[in-house]
Amino acid sequence: MANYAYMGKGIVSLTPEAGGAAVDVGNVSALNFNINENIIRLPNYRTAGGGTYAQVNRIESVEFTATLHDLSPANLAMVLFGTATEADGKATIEALTTGAQTFEMVFAGINEAATGKTVTVTVHRAKIGAAQGLGFIGDEFAALEITGEVLIDTSITTAGLSQFFKIEMDTVEA
Repeated sequence: MANYAYMGKGIVSLTPEAGGAAVDVGNVSALNFNINENIIRLPNYRTAGGGTYAQVNRIESVEFTATLHDLSPANLAMVLFGTATEADGKATIEALTTGAQTFEMVFAGINEAATGKTVTVTVHRAKIGAAQGLGFIGDEFAALEITGEVLIDTSITTAGLSQFFKIEMDTVEA
């Protein structure tokens, strides 16, 4: 059997859905996906012992969390639903002037446990939520804890291709 042990590092880039170039969001220490499943059960009414007669499992949503360690003007504006401008060596972030944004998110990573085999995760439409906290005083490096949701991309219509996200990985030999 092949060894698929995984320890990842890599770069997270966001491309605005409205258009523009991909932007590297900087040092990201965590990127996690949470799959929420809805299980619909039909109880067994045929015998006194109960149990499940039939079951349908559906993916209800896919959410993600990320920890960003670069508090760049662009990252701050994104997670504060605002805008950033720079002039005369100073950045100004105006918070709460826009809404949540949607991006294509790409994680270009390597698997340290498999001597650098590549792993690429492409989220076709990622809706980024607000920062979960924003610390300006502390004895640890600051971090932006963000959450978001994977949305459907209806422009992908080829059978067998996901309208949500894909994972491409180098295979690991046994």
